Amino acid sequence: MSLRTTLVRALRTVLTAALVSLALVTGTVGTASAQTATVPSARAATVPSAQPAAIQGDNSQASVDGVNGVPASGNGGDCPYLRVCLYTGANMTGTRFDLYVCRDYRLVQWNGIGSVWNNQSFGAAAVFMNREFTVLTTLKGPDANGTIFGFGAYDFSPIWYVRNC
Repeated sequence: MSLRTTLVRALRTVLTAALVSLALVTGTVGTASAQTATVPSARAATVPSAQPAAIQGDNSQASVDGVNGVPASGNGGDCPYLRVCLYTGANMTGTRFDLYVCRDYRLVQWNGIGSVWNNQSFGAAAVFMNREFTVLTTLKGPDANGTIFGFGAYDFSPIWYVRNC
């Protein structure tokens, strides 16, 4: 790895960490694009709708139809290969749900900030949709260098479905 590449990655790491820290301190989440595996970035949703009969901003009762959740390790490294992992908390914390069979998954009571890790095979994107199946976000899959992408802070409140392939 060249010195330039190392410096760019280090700068990206510092800037992303600063954005996430600022978002946590101010209670807001700024808009940023997906980053590399070592430093997930902050991201704000653009659609203000939420799922009915749920508390806005709370993922404590969140689930994914047909998927059992497990406690997360908090670093994204617990997301198995060939999976898209959804976390109920920011920065890969809370409960982790592994999506691996290619289909649309229905999210239940995801009403606040969580996080996402896309550890699928090369180029396999994860698609996040609202209740009308309109695509709101696409998270690209790992690149040719094996870089994994994710969101350290993602507002799930407008998201009703995730397609992992």
